[in-house]
Amino acid sequence: MTGTGADGRADARTSSDVPVVIDTGPPDAGPLDTGPLDTGPRDTGPLDTGPRDTGPLDTGPRDTGPVDTGPRDTGPVDTGPRDTGPPPCVGPQCPCAPTTPAGWCAIGAACMGGTCVVGPTAGSLVITEIMNDPDAVTDTLGEWFEVYNRSATPVDLRGMRVRGNGTETFEVTASGPLLVPGRGYAVLGKNGDMVINGGVTMLFAYGSAMDLSNSTSSPDSLTLLASDGSTVIDSVSYANTVASGWPVISGRSKSLRPAILDALMNDTSSAWCPGGPAFGRGDFGTPGAANVCQ
Repeated sequence: MTGTGADGRADARTSSDVPVVIDTGPPDAGPLDTGPLDTGPRDTGPLDTGPRDTGPLDTGPRDTGPVDTGPRDTGPVDTGPRDTGPPPCVGPQCPCAPTTPAGWCAIGAACMGGTCVVGPTAGSLVITEIMNDPDAVTDTLGEWFEVYNRSATPVDLRGMRVRGNGTETFEVTASGPLLVPGRGYAVLGKNGDMVINGGVTMLFAYGSAMDLSNSTSSPDSLTLLASDGSTVIDSVSYANTVASGWPVISGRSKSLRPAILDALMNDTSSAWCPGGPAFGRGDFGTPGAANVCQ
């Protein structure tokens, strides 16, 4: 190949004067890119000069939620310690015993001294034992009745109302919780001093507010009401005659058979038996414990 130089003289050059580089690498065996062309705007932002991300690939599911179009958070970075505590207490819920799910009480329960507690509801408490005719001490000192908590959660008796013989009513009041343990028993009676009441440990003493009749002329009744005064938790009507089928032995409690712990099944006389064994000053029954028929 020839040409003319700047001085007019002939300039002889050949193709060998231009270096030729031959691609001797292996052929590209990868799949053909058949995806659509990127027609979006060109990225004109500054180059990312930060350190390279060498962490593992994110193999989780793709986020298909809506784009967050809210204002950007321009506040200062929170450099305080990470919050690992439970969320704030809301309504009747509150952080409680570590044995409860996530350390929280269920709706309708309250946290008292690290224990989730509920109030009595229909059928949650069962009348299980009635000492209406003690023999070791007088009736004014030794009358009592027992309740059983069918749930696994302690029940606070405060606010519960008790009605005897259809007319005598009192409310269970106290400055602190009066708890019936889950699947446990509690006794309420006339006198809380176990030295003079026949040897009974009581959760609540109601004094002269109610009598448990042992008259043979008419039946008596015992009703537990929720704090609203109308919701019946449990109710038992009993008689004091042999013909009625109810156990009638002075100094022995009327005991619900241990296999029957139900607020409906305790309504019939056949569900009850004379209580035992002897306790305290010599009467018979199991105040505050599982019943025994004798």
